[in-house]
Amino acid sequence: MKKNCFLVLLFTVFFFCIPIYANASYDAIIDGSSVRIRDKATTDNSKILYTVNYNTSISVVDKTLIEGSGCDSKWYKITYKNKTGYVCSKYVRFVDNTYSGINVIDWTSRVNSNNVSVRQTPSTSAKSIDTLTLGANVKITGTTTSKNSGCDSNTWYQVKYYGNKTGYICSNYVTTKTDIMANDDAYAKTLKDAGFPDSYIPYLTYLHNKYPNWSFTPKILNKNFASAVSGEEGKNYMQTTNDNYRTSNKPAEGSSWFRVNSGVIAFYLDPRNWLNEERIFMFEKLDYDSSLESQYLDLVKAVFGSGKLADEKYTVPMVNAGKTNKISPVHIASRIVQEVSANGSDSTNGTEFTFKNKKYSGYYNFFNIGAYEQTIDNVKYSAITRGLAYAAKLIDSSDDRSVWNNIQTAITEGSRFLANGYVNKGQGTLYYQKFNVSPDAYYNSYTHQYMTNIQAPATEGNKSYNSYKKANLLNGLFIFEIPVYNNMPEYTSLPNSGDKDNNLKSLSIDGYYISPNFDKDVLTYEAWVPSSVNKIKVNATASSSKATTTGTGEIELVNDEADITITVTAETGDEKKYVISINRVNDSTPAEDVLKSANLNVNGNYIVKIKNKTTVSDFQNNLVKSGASNLVIRNSKGNTISGNDKVTTNSTLTITTSIETKTFTLVVNGDTSGDGEVTILDLLQIQKHIKGVKKLSSASLLAGDTSNDNNVTILDLLQVQKHIKGVKPL
Repeated sequence: MKKNCFLVLLFTVFFFCIPIYANASYDAIIDGSSVRIRDKATTDNSKILYTVNYNTSISVVDKTLIEGSGCDSKWYKITYKNKTGYVCSKYVRFVDNTYSGINVIDWTSRVNSNNVSVRQTPSTSAKSIDTLTLGANVKITGTTTSKNSGCDSNTWYQVKYYGNKTGYICSNYVTTKTDIMANDDAYAKTLKDAGFPDSYIPYLTYLHNKYPNWSFTPKILNKNFASAVSGEEGKNYMQTTNDNYRTSNKPAEGSSWFRVNSGVIAFYLDPRNWLNEERIFMFEKLDYDSSLESQYLDLVKAVFGSGKLADEKYTVPMVNAGKTNKISPVHIASRIVQEVSANGSDSTNGTEFTFKNKKYSGYYNFFNIGAYEQTIDNVKYSAITRGLAYAAKLIDSSDDRSVWNNIQTAITEGSRFLANGYVNKGQGTLYYQKFNVSPDAYYNSYTHQYMTNIQAPATEGNKSYNSYKKANLLNGLFIFEIPVYNNMPEYTSLPNSGDKDNNLKSLSIDGYYISPNFDKDVLTYEAWVPSSVNKIKVNATASSSKATTTGTGEIELVNDEADITITVTAETGDEKKYVISINRVNDSTPAEDVLKSANLNVNGNYIVKIKNKTTVSDFQNNLVKSGASNLVIRNSKGNTISGNDKVTTNSTLTITTSIETKTFTLVVNGDTSGDGEVTILDLLQIQKHIKGVKKLSSASLLAGDTSNDNNVTILDLLQVQKHIKGVKPL
């Protein structure tokens, strides 16, 4: 017995020692400059742990505000770099970690290059009907072999894209998902033990099977994926005219660069979308590799191909600059191609330029550092001119760099800027230079990002790959550091393209009414029909001619309650669902009982005390719900009115049930004039009636009796006056 008591006591103690709740942490960012993280919730006698700036990622322990001193808005307890501290709450902005705006659908095939033409027939001489960007999803619906058609492989895919569009693409420009995945249980375990999530493993396994010397290292970022997408918003551009990709049709830079939306950012930010041999070099570690020293010159030349900059007067300085600055010469070359092309530009030719009314020449800027449009003293300078002014130290001249007045100096100094500013500052891959998310980075997350072109890591990485491939070096040792985020969606794809409109323009049921009145943004409705009705006809029209609608037509009613779903599918494939809840009601009720059930006031053959601005549909829905099988409302001229038409004094209601049909005259409270409103006109008519100048009669007399005492008096006049003034509505 004592033993049992001891066990009960032990269990009780154990039970109460278990925490009954756990604080959740919340992703947030710093919303201020030089914000201090302190060891206490006070500005007095507290130690400053860190000083951080805009967009620094933090984790808020919970959303409970903490009392302290020195901050009017109270404090949040936070964690930053594995330390706990406190931040004044007015400098904290929480981040939405839902996948809002991100396309999380799976894919089967994708376009693997930029500006890929979709042809009307399988030939490069056929009309181009669309141009697709790198990463656009397509669905292969057929395969055609066509020799001498302009496609190197002689194989064309018939594809479906942008919802229901179809056309042909040369197979060279399409990658199928199954072709870049592989299974190997033993290697999968190695990757998983290293820290790679399951969704990375099939792609890396395929690459390992093909290139066993390649090494993959996961970099655990301790950032939620959606937080990173949010942090990158407004910082990424693309040359695109696709409205589904850009945030505005107004260029952000020049005439062709547009800011991209969160869906595009998520796609290019997701490392899994680039785990194939043509693009993975965006994750290559960019340190100088002494084992490649004898091959670097050929590798750099390969980057430029037949371009002008393949000449050794350019490539030799690149190799030397890489060794001096401890950075990969291939990376230097790839970055130069990205900035000025393989043939260079006016930035690399020593071209004459004019700055502040003076002419200069003999300056070089291979990396376009400081090259952006700027207006100075009311003069607008092009990006190239500003970049050359930077090279000549006419702008930003406070640092200790040399004037870039020869090729060797311009390449060496530009490479030093790249190395010391990025590679040696914790941004040692193309990916981190574009997306500064590395926990090892010197600069705050989402700042100090080299490129605004969101495609740059993919295109530059591809140039490195092609260079290594041409030099027959792909079987060598390469180290790839691949980021891993928290809470990643299972997939990310570029936003669906095409017409996004999935709204209805109209929705109705033949012979009956829906409540509330139709509005494209209202998704749920109710309708009442007599119990004797077994079928109804639902009508719906989509706003866009490119959208499709299902769920309409003749619907059989089996039960007294039923939900009818009308689905509108936009050209992009995005769906919106409207639901009508159908209720069958008993219609074997006397007409007057139906009116009373609907809380209407019956006075002989009149329905009185109707509120002004009551619509026909409001009236009808209420009556059908109460048992009317049919009803018709006509205005004073005898014309049928419906929907949002207003009920007016002297309009009539004909109501039908299964046992009778009756007609009533409608009386809107205060509406003596019969226009459905209570205005100064009604006030004057009541005043004339009281004075005996012009008497009211029939429905108008009942409308004027707002006090409901069977007389129209000064009291009614005052009530109408108060209604008009908005003091006391009738």
